[in-house]
Amino acid sequence: MITQLAYPSGEPSIQDALWHVFNTNVTGQTDYKYVMDLYVGGTQQVRVKLFPDPSNNKGYFDAGNVIRNTMTYEWLTPDAAYFLGEPNVSGQIGQTYHYRIGEEYSGTTFLNRASGNITAYNFNAPLFKRRQSDLTVKQNKFMTNRPATINASLTDNIFMGVYDNNFACEIITYNANNNVINNDSISIMNDKFAQLNIGPNGINEGLGSSLIDASVKYYDIKAVSPSSLLTRVYLDCNGRYDSYNLHFLNDWGMFDTAKFNLVSKLSMDIERKGFEKRDYKFGSTSVDYYYNYKYVESKINYQNKKDFTYKLTMNAPTDEEYVWLAELVASPQIYFEYDGYYYPVTIKATNYEFSKYVNNRLRVFEVEIEMNQTRYSQLR
Repeated sequence: MITQLAYPSGEPSIQDALWHVFNTNVTGQTDYKYVMDLYVGGTQQVRVKLFPDPSNNKGYFDAGNVIRNTMTYEWLTPDAAYFLGEPNVSGQIGQTYHYRIGEEYSGTTFLNRASGNITAYNFNAPLFKRRQSDLTVKQNKFMTNRPATINASLTDNIFMGVYDNNFACEIITYNANNNVINNDSISIMNDKFAQLNIGPNGINEGLGSSLIDASVKYYDIKAVSPSSLLTRVYLDCNGRYDSYNLHFLNDWGMFDTAKFNLVSKLSMDIERKGFEKRDYKFGSTSVDYYYNYKYVESKINYQNKKDFTYKLTMNAPTDEEYVWLAELVASPQIYFEYDGYYYPVTIKATNYEFSKYVNNRLRVFEVEIEMNQTRYSQLR
């Protein structure tokens, strides 16, 4: 008889270990093995046969390595709209899997003697206090670690995820004298999770009005239930530099936006491929090194490969923003917004310093991104 001693409970991380622990009263049988079957969407992913732990005859199986491979990362459709989609628990924000525990001994296999379903979610284990909490800490909240104060421009898209079965909020706008201009409410009906755009473009589209315009100094987003201030967005004037936004998959498995509003520099790295040849031509009565005022080349560059990088600079972040921006540097999926299009990029940095004002004073934040868009010259 199979007895389950432990299995992932609550809303665990799919990016961490998913341990199943089980026992039986027949481990003394000849060649005894536990049999673990995992299914996702009705399709069997793996069958593993495990010898009992020799110290206590129990079975230990980590389903994390298998289930992580079933995740997909192309669910986001970026836009200037308020509601950007509902990532599901079938491989997007999480994954639901079915397990069946059996046993094998004396040459006979007995399947599915205990079973169940587990849903694990696509968030990362923290550095400190690992496994002391799960995704339930984000219920009825925005799924982000960024500070509650955001600086943006009137044309910015600001991505942020929310965990709420029925998210409704009030948008309150203020003028330069800190007086309320107007307010309106906006709501969504979703299946737990929603990816939102809380920038002026997204809010106005969601309301079907121009609530946020040039007369607004800042606006608040307050949840209707529970009633609390979720975030405040200050609208900055356009500076002397072109600003760019990076939209990235954060530690909670949703997309955040980081704004880079200082100097930016575009660079191009070129890799040339060529071959050597003779630098003359045989004529009918001579050997020519040039003709028609054009010299014969001794090297032909038959292909040039071009890779582009952008160096972006952000105005000095706060201590809390430096902690949050570590998620950008470590993110596996980042989009660079340029003229309404979203280009996949890679952060080139491989280390990160959690800067603090007390140590470094005001310090700008720079990243160098590699455009995942290789281009080639004419092929000769």
